[in-house]
Amino acid sequence: MIDGLLSMRAVDFLDILLVSFIVYWLLLFIRGTRAVQMLFGLLVLLIMYVFSKKAGMVTFQWLVGNFLGNLLVVLVVIFQSEIRRALAKIGQWQLLGGNRAAPGPTVLDELGKSAFLLAGSRIGAIFLLERKVGLEDFVEHGKRLDAVFSRELAEAIFSVSSPIHDGAAVVRGNRIEAAGVILPIPPPSLETQGMGTRHRAAFGAASETDAVAVVVSEETGNVTVFSNRVVRRADSPEELRSMLGRLFGEERVPDAST
Repeated sequence: MIDGLLSMRAVDFLDILLVSFIVYWLLLFIRGTRAVQMLFGLLVLLIMYVFSKKAGMVTFQWLVGNFLGNLLVVLVVIFQSEIRRALAKIGQWQLLGGNRAAPGPTVLDELGKSAFLLAGSRIGAIFLLERKVGLEDFVEHGKRLDAVFSRELAEAIFSVSSPIHDGAAVVRGNRIEAAGVILPIPPPSLETQGMGTRHRAAFGAASETDAVAVVVSEETGNVTVFSNRVVRRADSPEELRSMLGRLFGEERVPDAST
């Protein structure tokens, strides 16, 4: 064994280190998602296949063996959502710069106030704030506005008399890129248990991309922030402003009242 270690080249160590890092990163990436349960199910099936092979169970061995024989296709079909998220995550590692413009402090201030004004009137809303991953796929399912963000515009969009009050408003930089955006609703899971349609849609969008979703509940008036499968509730405009400032990498979040 020692001779084997001594005969290993530097590139072999790098190879092992790289594979270990990828496996570790993937496990962290799927932690807390239903992908873990599906992966565990495949592991159980594999153990049963090995046992059936040793026990001479011909029919079961043939059935599971054919299934596992197309394992690559099975993994792509089962984990297609996770694969898309992983590739998008890798795509965020921009080596040559070119980051998208983040909402400015004034926009975050206005958004914090808008959300709680809507909450006070029990008007439901979703603000989807773009970060590094583009949201053009979502924008195409709404009405393109490309207007400077303002509290008045946000209230007009989500007013019950507005023809585009259903759906989300996509915020890109300091502008509302589109409104009335219909977000896909993810399948039920432990993470979305107990959520309404609006919150599930926001959770799905914030999970599929690196976007930040701010949701106002028309039933309870609660304001919730979704980011990278993490759900947080904000109890005041100042707290919401502080959350958004941290998510968009502000070193110092100014007081929202100033």
